[in-house]
Amino acid sequence: MFEMETHISCLFPEILAIIFSYLEVKDKGRVAQVCAAWRDASYHKSVWRGVEAKAASPQGQPVPVPQPPDPGHQEGPEQAPSAKPQLLRGYLGRGHDPSLQHDHLCSLNLRSCDNISDTGVMHLAMGSLKLSGLDVSFCDKIGDQSLAYIAQGLYQLKSLSLCSCHISDDGINRMVRQMHELRTLNIGQCVRITDKGLELIADHLTQLTGIDLYGCTKITKRGLERITQLPCLKVLNLGLWQMTE
Repeated sequence: MFEMETHISCLFPEILAIIFSYLEVKDKGRVAQVCAAWRDASYHKSVWRGVEAKAASPQGQPVPVPQPPDPGHQEGPEQAPSAKPQLLRGYLGRGHDPSLQHDHLCSLNLRSCDNISDTGVMHLAMGSLKLSGLDVSFCDKIGDQSLAYIAQGLYQLKSLSLCSCHISDDGINRMVRQMHELRTLNIGQCVRITDKGLELIADHLTQLTGIDLYGCTKITKRGLERITQLPCLKVLNLGLWQMTE
């Protein structure tokens, strides 16, 4: 009688996602760097469910992202909110470590935060944040309007992850003309993106070094040919892509 063995590389992504969901947050990030298959499995929403969103300062210290203030709470005159909403204003700048001021934040990871919407991205864009990296993957309420806000207030981003967000070619069109600094773009599992979106990316995001198109099922060979003409492109992920004419 023969004994059958199954190597971990043979497991379906759904099984890997279940395993990864039990890991600590830092280990979830590490497994995503092992190989393409593990990275794709780590994209599953279940892996990140319940993970608290945190911003990172250049010193690597996590900064908790506070909840919006209670609408019924009355602040004193010296703490009256300004007319322009600013994310993190209620937490930062009140006797905390100066190195954690919001204008020193370099990246923000909001992956799988179900309640983040276009309105939240609007506040980010209006908050004078000088971010180089933003991850809103698996935020189901993020749509095309968010891309317009990002273009207006977060145009200095170098890395943007929108995996599984509800965006389309129209959102890409509203974003790409201002994002001249962008180097890496993740639009994996954004199933509304077509060749038109890829053509816009190829025409305007000429500094891209990496793009993730995992699970973008509406793109064709024509769109890919345009993307591969990007002069600086080094990384192209096409997992779960099936070529259509």
